[in-house]
Amino acid sequence: MKTFTLAPSTALARYDYLSRLSMDRWAWEYLRRNQRFRRDYALCAELGPSESIAPCAPIRMLKSRAEQRLAGRWGLVFMPDPELGGFEADAVWSDAAFPGQVEIHCSPRGPGETCDLWDRTLPIAKITHISDYLGREYLLVRGKGCVVQVKCTGLPLIGLEPVRMKFTVSDIETYERMARGQKAVLDLYGDGPDLSVPLWTKTTQILRNGLIALDGLAKDMTRREIAILLYGEARVAEGWSQDGGGLRDAVKYLVRKAEGLRDGGYLMELLGTEAGPGQRVA
Repeated sequence: MKTFTLAPSTALARYDYLSRLSMDRWAWEYLRRNQRFRRDYALCAELGPSESIAPCAPIRMLKSRAEQRLAGRWGLVFMPDPELGGFEADAVWSDAAFPGQVEIHCSPRGPGETCDLWDRTLPIAKITHISDYLGREYLLVRGKGCVVQVKCTGLPLIGLEPVRMKFTVSDIETYERMARGQKAVLDLYGDGPDLSVPLWTKTTQILRNGLIALDGLAKDMTRREIAILLYGEARVAEGWSQDGGGLRDAVKYLVRKAEGLRDGGYLMELLGTEAGPGQRVA
């Protein structure tokens, strides 16, 4: 997929980290700007997961302490802090909401056997292990500005017996999404790209501009002011017509699209779930 850089902007530099996020992290960026979600979070913030460190490795362990019905309505395993962005937030999507997530299967490890996936990942990534209320296991693997959510099946990953991990594909319909997720895991190894220069695709540029538009509206900016922030004053002065068309219509469409993603469209368009806005996911 073709990538490109954008003109440097001090005013928009705080959005640069978005360029390295996967689609499920973009989904979180839109959801955390939803005021209804923020109100729900405030209602159940005290029911957040317990946190500890694994006895066998430097891994954060989060465990749901109660059934998370409110989180399930939004497609989440529990309610993350909406003040945290896509890289920092412990946003874990349910199986129903995120059918294309990476899957690994854990099987018994025999005497003298090693697990290449585990041995290569642990030294270079920060791993958070999540258990939901029913004991289902997930991982958030962070490294090189990226976050990958992983669903674990088979034996418990953190248990008394050592295990081997292997990538699996459980659903042929979501194979393409799973393959992209597996590639994101593999990208953690090796030198990788220069992370000091944000690289965008056409899709991620539009998603970024949508978030900028939402943040601008939240600060009572006009659509013209948002356009100036995105495209520059000279271009807006030339292309902002009172009769519609040009940049005026482009910003109008951008705002409508961004509001749709924020208000539930993230489920189908960014996570690939079959449930639409307003439908129960979990």
